[in-house]
Amino acid sequence: MSGLFGTLGTATSGLRAQQNALQTIGHNVSNMTTPGYSRQRVNLQTNVAQNIPGVGQVGTGVQVGSITRMQDQFVMNQLMNGNSTTGRHQALSDTIGQLEATFNEPSSTGLANQISEVFNAWTYLASNPEQAASKTMLVQTSETFVDTVKHMSNSMAALKRDTVQGLEKSAVDANSTLKQLEDLNQQIWQASVRGFAPNDLLDTQDQLVNKLASQGNITVERDKYNRAFVSMDGQNLLNANTRNEIMTVTSLSESGQAVLSDGTVLEDPAELGQFVVKSGVDTDVTYKPITLESGNVKGTQEALAVIDGMQEDLNEFVFSFATAVNTIHSNDGEGRAFFDVSQENAASTIQVNQEIKKDNNLVVTGKDMNNTIAGDGSRAQLISSLKNTPISINTDWYSKDTMTISSGQNSSTLFSKYNGMVTNMGIIKQQSDNMLDTQEGLMALLEQRRDSVSGVDVNDEVVDMIKYSSAFQANSRVLQTLSDMLDTLINRTGV
Repeated sequence: MSGLFGTLGTATSGLRAQQNALQTIGHNVSNMTTPGYSRQRVNLQTNVAQNIPGVGQVGTGVQVGSITRMQDQFVMNQLMNGNSTTGRHQALSDTIGQLEATFNEPSSTGLANQISEVFNAWTYLASNPEQAASKTMLVQTSETFVDTVKHMSNSMAALKRDTVQGLEKSAVDANSTLKQLEDLNQQIWQASVRGFAPNDLLDTQDQLVNKLASQGNITVERDKYNRAFVSMDGQNLLNANTRNEIMTVTSLSESGQAVLSDGTVLEDPAELGQFVVKSGVDTDVTYKPITLESGNVKGTQEALAVIDGMQEDLNEFVFSFATAVNTIHSNDGEGRAFFDVSQENAASTIQVNQEIKKDNNLVVTGKDMNNTIAGDGSRAQLISSLKNTPISINTDWYSKDTMTISSGQNSSTLFSKYNGMVTNMGIIKQQSDNMLDTQEGLMALLEQRRDSVSGVDVNDEVVDMIKYSSAFQANSRVLQTLSDMLDTLINRTGV
């Protein structure tokens, strides 16, 4: 329509467009502190022009072409992968930190100090073999050593249980996130098929995807409706028609088979704490273990492996320690062992011989097994030398005839054996901390890049607000001018 009424429509379209732009600016400013929010921008475009013969095309105003999110998808993908890598190192560092607290080294209450105290007690007994007080001190010091070892063993077992429970909770959280993502995909689809751009829903979708990525490395694909479909290690978790469930191996049966949290026994081999995807319905159900490369679940699984290794190392050390002392004290089985210990779960089963606890005089101090030689502390002295004498309990390292120790290949001292355990754990913790620091620095840079594109800058919004408000006022003046012109035309010309 041409003429004054056509111009009226043109000005009205300008008012509407500037109003929508101002409303979008207000939405940006309101959400400038909202986590995961992406700045939105109104894209204006001209209306279809009117063809007037002899004149040409006359413009008919403006319309809102779209309201788009300001986002760099490449940076968003980097952030998703970065969240996964950061989660891995964070989980590993946190769990190993708890394991370090169990060992509590170096300290006056750590096992290393208790080992030294035990050997010092044997040294003191060697110098005072006939004093009842020296034998009592040895037994009490050994009891303290045993209590410390058992406490460490129980603490590591509790940490392992808590770690497995944490993995089980991670699976529950992942399933909850997948359900939210499925519901969100439906809302996004409903908006998209109606021609709307669900920007705020897409921001929420990105947050849910990043939450999943922080748990494990995932692959995300989007269809033409912007629905997010998720897979992990090639296994489908969520698509347009299906949402599968993640489960965790919470225990191993006596035969070594993996048992899930619902009691299902897997046919395929799987490790404790491993994620498994349950797919299918009713009788057609399959369970497929998945291997993760990153994410806090991967870090927790790695920490679980470290805990298992430390438990094995502690059991091996305690068995070697007790066996070495027992071998010399009993003269290779001729007499009474000083410690009662089993090779399996040595750290949780070790204890001072009950008969010796009742009668300290049963502690053998000299070469004679019945302590008939007065002042002989040679056997006690030999036991005290185990602290710094390399041995290998898997070889014939002790001669009962000459009461001497021989160091063969691959031998190490008991003290260095324990120190090696603590050192290896410290190296793992240091490496995970270093990787975490590096990754956090990278994530800070990626966040800055994201904010430079998607973040809300108040100054920019104020500039746009002034621009659009000025345009709104100008369109209002056009309407006012048109109103005056129509008043003149209708009321003063008699038309």
